[in-house]
Amino acid sequence: MKTLTTLAATAALIAGISFANAQTPQGTQAAKPGMAGTGQFCMSTKDGPKNCTFASLKDCEAKAKGMKGTCAANTSNAANTTGQK
Repeated sequence: MKTLTTLAATAALIAGISFANAQTPQGTQAAKPGMAGTGQFCMSTKDGPKNCTFASLKDCEAKAKGMKGTCAANTSNAANTTGQK
């Protein structure tokens, strides 16, 4: 009888953990694409990938203003680095 009770308790614990994991959103960051474009400036928004298609900070900020985004230099672009060989 003790063995049956132990097995039932273990099964209930495993089922509870599985149910809890199913309720937790996983991979929400991984679902977003990383970055689009190779421009000098990137716009980031809360809901989308980085948009790196802007040649000037002014252009980026104009687009970001309407989308509640922020702009920064494209650090992935080799042309933006200093000390090039």
